[in-house]
Amino acid sequence: FIPTPSPSESAQQTADFMIGHRAMIRWGLILCMFSAGLLIPFAAAISTQMRRIEGRYPILAMIQFGAGAIFALEFIYLIFFWQTATFRPDRAPELIQLLNDMAWIPFVGLTSTAALQVACFGIAILLDRRPTPLFPRWLGYYNLWVALMFTPGTFNVFFHNGPLAWNGIVAWYIPLAVFATWAIINPIFLSRAVDSMSDDADPVDADVLADLARNAA
Repeated sequence: FIPTPSPSESAQQTADFMIGHRAMIRWGLILCMFSAGLLIPFAAAISTQMRRIEGRYPILAMIQFGAGAIFALEFIYLIFFWQTATFRPDRAPELIQLLNDMAWIPFVGLTSTAALQVACFGIAILLDRRPTPLFPRWLGYYNLWVALMFTPGTFNVFFHNGPLAWNGIVAWYIPLAVFATWAIINPIFLSRAVDSMSDDADPVDADVLADLARNAA
């Protein structure tokens, strides 16, 4: 899908592309499906570290994990519109085009959950006022910027050509490049945060110990 086929292509052009490359599309999407599942443990790792910042009431961490799980599901179910489009070579070109539209428009346009997930992480980082913050403050601003850069694809449903079409530089290629940097930069700092977990006392355990001490007294 890179370079990405244009939404302005005719039904026959779309069908010829999907059927002509169906073996590569099928295997590529199967790989993508299993890769998308890894977004869930990634979201769990982020939430675990956010909880260290928020303490007993990790609202942002819970929102981030929920949005991350939905984000993974969005990847997976849209993949099967493309898989279905390649399933029957004798299907009418207009139906193949419809399935392709049903995949591309939400794949590029479903930005709300991803933006929410990333924004929650950025806000949590900026709310960390401890003497030694878990993450650098610039990473919080970076994640807020990433959330903003995800949003232009929302409007691809209005365009068949140009930078905001599903194959446009603003709606697709720039967010794709930003996503790639996000998937590299955040894990570096998450790994460092995991290494420092032994320095923290579990807040739940601390509360339990305090209750036990009061009861003993």
